[in-house]
Amino acid sequence: MKAWLAPLLLLPLAVAPMTANAQWFEESNIITQMHKKLLEDDLSGMFDLMVQVWQQESTEHIEPHLDALLKQATEKDCGKGLIAEGLPTWIDSITIEKVAIQRPGRLSNKLGLSILTEQALKSVRLTAWPDATVSKNVIDQRAFAQVTDDNRTLQRTEATYSLNKPLKSGLYQLIIEDNQMRKWTHWLIMSHPDPVHVVRWASNDSWVVDKKRLLNRYCPLPVQKVTVYDYKDGQYNTVWNKSYESNYPVKLPSNALPPDRYVVNVSMTQSQWQGPILFQDKRIISKTIDFTEE
Repeated sequence: MKAWLAPLLLLPLAVAPMTANAQWFEESNIITQMHKKLLEDDLSGMFDLMVQVWQQESTEHIEPHLDALLKQATEKDCGKGLIAEGLPTWIDSITIEKVAIQRPGRLSNKLGLSILTEQALKSVRLTAWPDATVSKNVIDQRAFAQVTDDNRTLQRTEATYSLNKPLKSGLYQLIIEDNQMRKWTHWLIMSHPDPVHVVRWASNDSWVVDKKRLLNRYCPLPVQKVTVYDYKDGQYNTVWNKSYESNYPVKLPSNALPPDRYVVNVSMTQSQWQGPILFQDKRIISKTIDFTEE
């Protein structure tokens, strides 16, 4: 075990009250400095140090600890304080969505990017440190104009990537360049999902919503979405969908659809921030259901 890992096991994950004469750990290294920043409520300073830790040659033995520390840091404001600087003026918003889809006998993973900018983008690149391609399999990529609530016309770029397995915890780099040669590079830290709610099938046509932990009151409410598709002329078409932020249903309303065979997707999406970037974790269960007359 490396020398700087020894004090790591002794460091508390819970945030303790600060005192004017607090005595810090005798051995000073980047790990103890991260804990000090967290206890001092310097979340962006802690995040900067965590980026440095992930850039080291090996973090295999401390990955769970880094995940737990990052989770602790998001408790105050759902992660908005992790990064001090905001987006550049020409980028309006960035959303990164990790998706896990469970079908009978199959589990698949996707990654979605949605970026709203003043001008159309020339390129978007997301890499795992130091320079690994996240995925070469682009399921869908499109760009289109979008009018906002304040009547601005912005460009939305969306891309969905198929993943062989869930993204590993670690350091990633997002590089965005628009058609006016403006470029923005940003460090991201991915961690293992820690869902508030998960869904699972209870019977042929009903599901269960399991609550795994308490919701951070600073985070958006988890959203359940139920979508029903039929299969006509060689393609799937949405025939019914509805979203819920509370009082989650466990089956479709009676007589919502005429008798037929449908594909039913039930998802739970949990959101939190990493500075100015919105991270979403979506888990979907999907199956084919035959609806008959009641």
